[in-house]
Amino acid sequence: LRIRDQEFIEPYWVSSDLTWSDRHTEAVWIRECLRGRAEAVAGNALPLVIEVDGEFTGQCNLEWIDHHNSTGELGIWLDSTLAKSGVALTAINLLVGYAFDELGLQRVSAPISAKNNAARAVAAHLGCTLEGTMHDFMDVGGHRSDHELWAITSDRFTRKHT
Repeated sequence: LRIRDQEFIEPYWVSSDLTWSDRHTEAVWIRECLRGRAEAVAGNALPLVIEVDGEFTGQCNLEWIDHHNSTGELGIWLDSTLAKSGVALTAINLLVGYAFDELGLQRVSAPISAKNNAARAVAAHLGCTLEGTMHDFMDVGGHRSDHELWAITSDRFTRKHT
């Protein structure tokens, strides 16, 4: 999916000296899964896959979990054929609900590229608040990019029915 959807994902993906194909081999995927599992076991992350009708369609992750401050950071990517289907909102809704209800977090944030209108719309629909713009925050798609910081706290979260 990542190889096929390069044009949709790469502009928002952390830059690398490697080609897109070299960054998304089976060996890289296995290392990513093992690293994700280790972070999950340590309580620092919750890396999840998204499935639709039993088919792998993307990832929805809670990362940088800080239990002392009760915070985490959300990230997602999804098969482009499912754009505007409600799948992304459903996945994020479930993960944020779990973060608040089961992990006891109080705040979940999401740095979103200022150019990623789809992700910004999902964050707004979920009830996240735009807190500000971080200029030249991250090197994505081969250049430094402004990112907006969106966040929601447990007291403002209401499950969306999609």
